[in-house]
This record gives sequence, structure tokens and C-alpha cells, in this order.
Amino acid sequence: MLHRGLNDVPRPTRRRGAGRLLALLMAAGVVLAGCAAPEPAPAPVEEAPTSLTLGVVGSLTSLNAASATGNTPANRALSALLDERLGSLDGDLQVVPNDGLGRITRVQGDPLKVSYELFSDRVWSDGTPVTLDDLLFGWAVTSHYFDDATYDATGQIVSGTRYFNTAMPADPNARTARPSIDRADDTLTLTYEQPFADWNRQWLLDRPVHVIAQRAGVSVKDLLTAILTTPAGDPEQPRTPNPVLLAAAQTWNTGFDIAPGSTPDPASVVSAGPWTVTEITADTVQLARRDSYQGAHFPGLEQLTVRFFADRAAQLSAVEAGQVDVANVGDIDVAENETLTEAGYQVQVGPTTQTLHLRFAEGTASDLRQAMTLAIDRGSLVQDVLGAVRPDAQPLQSFLSSPAAGSLYADLVSGNGAPGTGSDVDGARSALGDRAAVLRVAYDTTDDVSAQVFPRLVSMGARAGIAVRLATTPEEADATLAWVGEDESLYRSARDRIAEGIEGAQTNALFDELTVHTDPVDVLSEAKEIDRSLFAAYAGVPLLERTGAVVTAEGVGGVAYTSEPDGVPPAFWTWSPPQR
Repeated sequence: MLHRGLNDVPRPTRRRGAGRLLALLMAAGVVLAGCAAPEPAPAPVEEAPTSLTLGVVGSLTSLNAASATGNTPANRALSALLDERLGSLDGDLQVVPNDGLGRITRVQGDPLKVSYELFSDRVWSDGTPVTLDDLLFGWAVTSHYFDDATYDATGQIVSGTRYFNTAMPADPNARTARPSIDRADDTLTLTYEQPFADWNRQWLLDRPVHVIAQRAGVSVKDLLTAILTTPAGDPEQPRTPNPVLLAAAQTWNTGFDIAPGSTPDPASVVSAGPWTVTEITADTVQLARRDSYQGAHFPGLEQLTVRFFADRAAQLSAVEAGQVDVANVGDIDVAENETLTEAGYQVQVGPTTQTLHLRFAEGTASDLRQAMTLAIDRGSLVQDVLGAVRPDAQPLQSFLSSPAAGSLYADLVSGNGAPGTGSDVDGARSALGDRAAVLRVAYDTTDDVSAQVFPRLVSMGARAGIAVRLATTPEEADATLAWVGEDESLYRSARDRIAEGIEGAQTNALFDELTVHTDPVDVLSEAKEIDRSLFAAYAGVPLLERTGAVVTAEGVGGVAYTSEPDGVPPAFWTWSPPQR
């Protein structure tokens, strides 16, 4: 008997044999392949650097936007990208400390002492350390401490010296003693002659002191010695100018200007920010992210191209053609908004710092001022003029600020004495004793918004018995319909508004109080009182603010709205290109 379990092994079928043979051949193939020359690896695909293009109106004429000759929107736009400081403004024009560069600290309130600290590992784009010496030079520029010039009625110098010709004039309330420097603590300290509301907007960092010295033909040591030893200027006793300081000032004033038809060497552009300039042409500046940057504003983009356009029409055409990814295009109309939106662009629309006021002349009778204030239906006026593009626009409720300042404005208009937004025709007639009156208004007839507002003032005034008509030369206007630019500082806005027309009974005294407050809460409280005094005096009627628009291409992220006309949208380090 045969035992199948030991000897009777079934034969493999043909199918199994074929499979085994195939497996052996495959194995042999693997071995042979291992002995053969390897296939060349596919060439790596090089990804293009992440990049966006920013469109700016104007031409680049200077690399010093703080100078009187360099202070243009186009120059300021490039400066916003290159020139890092100890603070910046957000989209609502509020100060954001730059804690990635250093610190500004209010050490003491009265006398006001403010200390500046720079982190030691921060460097300019040419590798030179950013130091307290740079802050000391920045103080010399902005303080006008050494000036002893006297001016005539036209602003021309008749005696003495003005060293640094800054776009922002010297502020009489911002005077300080010469800075003290503590090298061990790595701090510079300013002591103010009196408390100053805007102490946190004095950022000091300016042009690199080593670049100024080299271009002026002086040593850094001699320049710093001049700043630390030259006596304070006194217009009543002008001195012979300090030659080292004068050479540095002349370099600062015009040494960064760009002659028409020329382009500067990119290597000569030294900045504290996270970009280096790699190429400059007649209408383009190419920026590249620099690895040596150690601050808090390191961009997500690797490159950024700034393109300059002759006018707004050219800028808008480039946006519509897809040649620009980010642009502040200003006051757009309904048709432009629709065109951009339908093309896939994101359009952020909002208020700007340019505000339209009806300001009464000092000689205008108080009853006429009151009557016209009551006659204006500001709610309907704003909707008629702005509603098509900005349906949420509301009448302006402050002389000193606007919705462009975000939450600051909202806090200010709470309890600042602003009148209602509708009209009170009966109250207006009562203020005039039911008599007829004439109000002669001057305004820019070429301005589109003013041209829309004026006829509405005519019809609103007529309902109250006030004949509003255009003031003609050489008549003296009873009121002016005028645009005024708002400053990001309540202190400076208050100062400028008070200088423009009628004052309230306590306006100047209130401003004096505001100037010496160093706590933002106290500044806001005093500003409310200034508004109340101007409204109570019927100094004028705040009407509305001009509209702005920031446009971004489809897929571009991180671009916020800015209420600054012509300004670069804030926080460029958050911008991102479309996802691939």
C-alpha cells in the first residue's frame, strides 16, 4: 500500500510552472538591472521665486522721502518698503511699535524722558550694524536743534542757518535737550522741555550715519562729535555754521536725489528693512529679500517689484491688464469698481484721511453760521455723493479726525458734541429770525466731489431761506468748501484745524492742555473737548471723507486696506502670491 502522505507529491500544473519561471526571470532582471548603468535622474524643476508687483503713481526722484525735495507719494512708497523704523502705521494710521528692531519707552512723565533701545544684532543692508549713532544722527535731523535761521514773510531765510531741510517742519512743542547715550545699557534718552503728546511718533532712525559721512566727505567720528558739541541754535545770535554738520546736512538734503534721466547704482541704496535693491530702471525698482535681516518684518515673498506709472489712468490700465498685483488706486467710481471686480480682482473700499469741511470765515455772522449748520441734511448728502461706491458711508462727525482712524475715531465722536446728521429747517429759520440771508461759498469747481456737494448745499440752504451761491473774485467768501488732510496724530490734526478758521471760546486753552498730555487716553479726552468747542461755536460743518480703494489680484493674500491716500498697504511682510 502506498503512503500518499510521504511519496505521492502532486505534480505542479503548467500554470504554476509558468508563474515560477516568470518570477525567476523577473528576479534575474532585477539583478541585471542592478549591474547596468543607472538611468539619469530627472533634472530638478526650479521654481520661480515668490514675487508680486506693486503699482505706484509717480516717478522715483529721491531715496530720501523725508527731505523737502524728496517728499512725494512715489518716493514715500519706496521708503515704506526699505526704511525700517522703531514704529509704523497700520491701515487705520495708528502707531504699531516695531519690537523686532528695538524699543521706545516712556521712562518719566514730567519732565518727559523717553529712552530708545536698539537690538545689537540688527544691520543695515550693506552689513554695517545699526547703532545708537544712527539714532543720534536721526535726532539731529528731526529736532532742528542746531538751526538759528530767521525767515521773512515768504519763508525765505534772511539770516542764520537751517541745516536739515526736512519736509516736516520743526515742531515747537517737541524740543528736547541734547540726547544722552548710555553705551553700557545700549540706550539713547531724550529729555523734553515740556511733556509732548506725540513722543511715541518720534522714531529717529533715518539715513545711515556711515553713508552720510562717506558721501559728505567727513568721518563718522567727526560728525558725531559735531552733533554732541555744537551749541543749540539761537536765531537772535546766529553763529558761523559748523562745517562738518553743514556738509552732512547738505548731503542729507539733496545727496539722495535722482537726476532726471539717471538711475542710481542699486548697491548704493542702503536700508534697514528686509529688502535689498537689485535693479533700478526708469520705471521699476526690483527688490530681493535679504537673508541678513533679523527683524520682525521678514517677508513671505522672495522678491517684490515696484512699478511707477505717470498717472492714475496708466496705473489702473496696468492693473486691468494683469501687470500689477497690488495697488492703491484711490477714489474709484462705480464703473471702475465693477470692471475690476468682474475681472477677478479684490477691491477693498474705505475712507481716506482727506476730509471735506464747510468752514465759516471769521466775519460770518454767528446766526448765519448756526442756521446753515442746521439746514444741511448731511445724511442724505453723504448717501447721494458716496453711497453708490460706499453704501455704509456716514456723515463726518469730527473736525479733528475721520473714520480713516478706525477705533480712535469711534472713541472720539462718542460725546464730542457733534450735531445730528439730518436737517432742522425750522431751527435754521428760527436762528435767522425768519429773515432771508446770503452765504457766499468758495470751492474748487474742478473737484468732482465738491462739485456734487455744492448744488446740494444750495437746495438745502434754500429751504431755510439761505441763498447759497458761489463766491466770485474779488468777493470775500463767507465760507469755504475745502478738503483738509488729516494727520495720523490727534495732536497735529488739532493744531492744524485750529489754525484754519473760527475758534471756540476755549479752543486754544484746550489745545495747550492736549499738547502736554503723554497718555493717549488723556489726549483723546482733550480732543473731544476741542471738538465740542468748535461745534458749539458753529465753526463749520464736517461733511464727508474721500473714498480710497486698494486692489489686489486674484489669489493674492495678506494685503490690508490703507486709509492713507497714495500709501502702500501696510504690513508687506504678510503679503503672499497666488497658490500654484
